[in-house]
Amino acid sequence: MRGFEAELLHAVASEEAVHPDRPLALFPRLVLADWLEDHLGASGHIRAEFIRLQVACEEVGFSCWLPKLPEDPPLRLPSHLDCEGLARGLRLRNMAVAHFLEHTRTLLEPYPPWLREHLVFRGGLPWLCHVPWELWQHRAEEMRLDGSLGRLATVRAWRFSSPIDGPQGFDPLPSLPGKPYSLEVSGVGAATGLFRSGGVQEWLGSLRELTLSRLALPKAMALGILPSAALVPDLRRLGLPANQIEFEQMLDLGRAGLPPGLESFSLGRNRLSFEDSVVFFEEGWALPHLRELDLSGTGVGLGVLYNLGRSPICENLTSLNLSHGEIEETLDVEMLLDAAFQSLRELNLAGNRLRDGFLDTLAQARWLGHLTHLDLSEVPSGGQGWARLIAKLGNSLVELRQGNCGLEADAVGVLAGSPARESLKQLELRQNNLGNEGFLEILTTAWPQMVIMGLGLNSVSAAIPQLDCRLTPWLTAVELERP
Repeated sequence: MRGFEAELLHAVASEEAVHPDRPLALFPRLVLADWLEDHLGASGHIRAEFIRLQVACEEVGFSCWLPKLPEDPPLRLPSHLDCEGLARGLRLRNMAVAHFLEHTRTLLEPYPPWLREHLVFRGGLPWLCHVPWELWQHRAEEMRLDGSLGRLATVRAWRFSSPIDGPQGFDPLPSLPGKPYSLEVSGVGAATGLFRSGGVQEWLGSLRELTLSRLALPKAMALGILPSAALVPDLRRLGLPANQIEFEQMLDLGRAGLPPGLESFSLGRNRLSFEDSVVFFEEGWALPHLRELDLSGTGVGLGVLYNLGRSPICENLTSLNLSHGEIEETLDVEMLLDAAFQSLRELNLAGNRLRDGFLDTLAQARWLGHLTHLDLSEVPSGGQGWARLIAKLGNSLVELRQGNCGLEADAVGVLAGSPARESLKQLELRQNNLGNEGFLEILTTAWPQMVIMGLGLNSVSAAIPQLDCRLTPWLTAVELERP
């Protein structure tokens, strides 16, 4: 790596360290792009163009991570952008994707061959490194000695993993590079190696996002590393999925004191019992700024919903994920009707066994008309209860997901008659039974704000007609995967 290029990468990393809540420094990246174009010939031009495309995405507020990883969630439209901004952001993102796919070899060439498949780019430079701890443990010192570690100066998000049933005692490292913004540790071995490494306290002190998954939390607790205000004082997002969390661990977390500025908390894929929810909701962990709560896959049922609905936490929540739980009785749904969801805007009920009568009950919720995002994927739909629910959605709804719900062609008319038709920007109806009739009706219905439609695997054989821009002026993408 040439001297001036190294200085520019260091300048990017230094500015981002000074402003940790703004993870990307855009201006130094554009300076680097100019230098690459002027000094490194054809490869420099390719790298410079990639930087400019990804920076342009950031400038309009549309983050672009490439390549997309299989475990990443589906593309989500930024809620703060209007339709014009979303359409521009998507166009820029599509250009960045095309550029990355065409020039992958050139863009990855500056990095060691073993590392290339583990990098994700944002802002035109490596932003995320997702790597097995055992591999990183053996290669990090090698990179430090040959000087290539400087190539990773801009990496702010790290994901270290290890197999649960593999070695439990991976060796620590004498030091860790940089000051991360986001850290994800998956598996006991990765937790063992990372949390015994030199400099880990400094790493934790700079974090804004932390995820400990697949039994990494119990190991961290055994090593005295609790995600508490003492260790991660500025943490904003905490994820503890798939840790087999038990009652005593819930108590320990509460006693340690979670970071008071926590805005997002996930207990997904644990088994949340009634007793656990008493500790979490009734004993009042001090989380005054909590806005997003993920209880997906925790077996949420009557008892947990009862405690949740009466907790003061509800008053500030803007996003609640109850997907793949055990909400299957009318009484379960009734626990949500009177909850103090004064600020709730996003609700995920995907994968619950909500029959039509339960959807009819949910339609009575006073807060339903204020939602901006609703996910009912894999929830059997199409009956009268579902129709009443759709009719109660307000004109603030911008995203509706109903993939694999058994919807048929007549469901299109129900959606078209809802007040939400005027505001929807993203509609996901994959893997239903819409057929040609429903497909063509969707594409000839006026959707004045629509930007993305997902209509794949709907038994559609018809050709896509020429769309009337007066009906869908902002439509940028129609996903139509066929069997």
